[in-house]
Amino acid sequence: MLCQLTVAAGLCGLMLVTGACAKTTTGAPTTGGSTATKPAGGNTSSGGSSGNGGSTGSTSSSSVAGNDGSATSGGSTATAGSTATGGSTSAGGSPSTGGTQPAGGAGASGGNTRTGGTTGTGGGSTTPSGGNTGAGGTTAGGGNAGAGGTAGIGGAVAGASGTAVSYKLPPPDRCHDQDFIPYDYNAKTGCLDGDTTTDCGGKCTVANACTDPPASKPHADYTFMCQRNQLFSPEMEQAAADDGNTGFHYAVVGHDVGDPGGIDGNAQSACCQCYQLVYAYPSPSNDRQVQVNPDNPNPPASAIPVPPPLIAQAFNTGATPTTFDVYMPAGGLGANNACAQVAGAKSQSGLYMYTSYPADGQPSQGGVKPASLYPECKTAVSWVTEATLTSPACVQRTANACDQIASNIPGLTQQSESGCIKANTIDTFYHLNWSVYVAKVECPENLTRVTGCKLAPQGLPAVKKDVTTAAQAAKDPDFRSKTGSSNNMYETTTMEDCCRPSCSSITWTTQKGLVTDPQYRVFYLCNANGVPYTQAQ
Repeated sequence: MLCQLTVAAGLCGLMLVTGACAKTTTGAPTTGGSTATKPAGGNTSSGGSSGNGGSTGSTSSSSVAGNDGSATSGGSTATAGSTATGGSTSAGGSPSTGGTQPAGGAGASGGNTRTGGTTGTGGGSTTPSGGNTGAGGTTAGGGNAGAGGTAGIGGAVAGASGTAVSYKLPPPDRCHDQDFIPYDYNAKTGCLDGDTTTDCGGKCTVANACTDPPASKPHADYTFMCQRNQLFSPEMEQAAADDGNTGFHYAVVGHDVGDPGGIDGNAQSACCQCYQLVYAYPSPSNDRQVQVNPDNPNPPASAIPVPPPLIAQAFNTGATPTTFDVYMPAGGLGANNACAQVAGAKSQSGLYMYTSYPADGQPSQGGVKPASLYPECKTAVSWVTEATLTSPACVQRTANACDQIASNIPGLTQQSESGCIKANTIDTFYHLNWSVYVAKVECPENLTRVTGCKLAPQGLPAVKKDVTTAAQAAKDPDFRSKTGSSNNMYETTTMEDCCRPSCSSITWTTQKGLVTDPQYRVFYLCNANGVPYTQAQ
């Protein structure tokens, strides 16, 4: 008998870049969050977990092996796991039991998604901080979107805000989508740092709240991840409904290129690319305790309901090329952190998005992850089942941790508390390392309007609405059943670090050869009040 767990997170990057900029305006105060970024000169992983004792790269900021680090029955552990692009290791570096996936890869007792796991746009209404944004009312630039309904004990969660959520904004601001804006002393054009008469008011660089001390960029604006990009945010749920993708949830993920023969081919950057993730079963390497038979998960089979599929857009580098690091409330801090000063983790800037934050699972242990952390959520021999996760004691322990989240940003407290609970609710249990089938797809229009980054058409399939289970994905040639470099499936990990994401800079989009919409070319950045930086209109 055995139980195992891992954790997840991702991180981002900053590099020097040139380009023009435009006048800055502020967009809607979405109930913001934050993301990841890397110090200039290289990617840092803010939490991609290393599977089965795989060693992390030299710049990994929170790679963590599973608690027992042992290989699954019949499989050998990867000796230190190969380092991924950006220096982090693959979560689940070791092959799962036997090194092969069962035909179809669909785990028993879990191949099918539950209809109760989806969130409808007309579900339980909420009272947002500061007022509802009704359809036809104020836009995201004025009203605050309410977080979704709260979770019941072990049951499904109410849908998005009862009223329509406005999420469409002007394009991301050109003074904040570059790492550095130069000045031409001969032509007297460009940005001269500190000179308010020059471009961008003399703010020629962008400061990352996670990694930049106050004295390092005295004229720069400090930036964070935008909360609108959290899993289950009102904006994400509304966009999924508006795109007609009911039954799916939208998310952003940390993900890197660099898996030879893998899903990303020869791309130089995964930024802004979209993926359809169909969940199969808990990772046999990293969350074996949630298998039907943790002592011998061969063939793998989930002991709990498999969550609905995600449509995920890559927002961050410094994860791994074989994992998708899902950004969610209390998903797990890495070494870089601008969420809250908690459990010894702190930001270099001294700025944070939250005023209170749970210390459980922090840093580098996956955050509020009941299937790993809490005895109340396990059997006497530390296995995890649907019954243990829906027990009143487990649900209460999880809710108590999520209730510690608080922020002065309007709407963020409620949104993050609700999202934290929902990601650990039995029908939408995303807060786990899962083995997944993956297809690269064209990004849905309204997902890109939430994030701010839109790639030009690539000739990829649209979201496959009829592929929602592992059994269906196993029969579809567009879905990959294993990584390019191993016999393992791709896996999900989890994180939230509130840092500036890599993909908010053209260093990782247009300068990596990606063809984007001329205006919507990077992810939005937010200020300390959760307000996105947008172009003047």
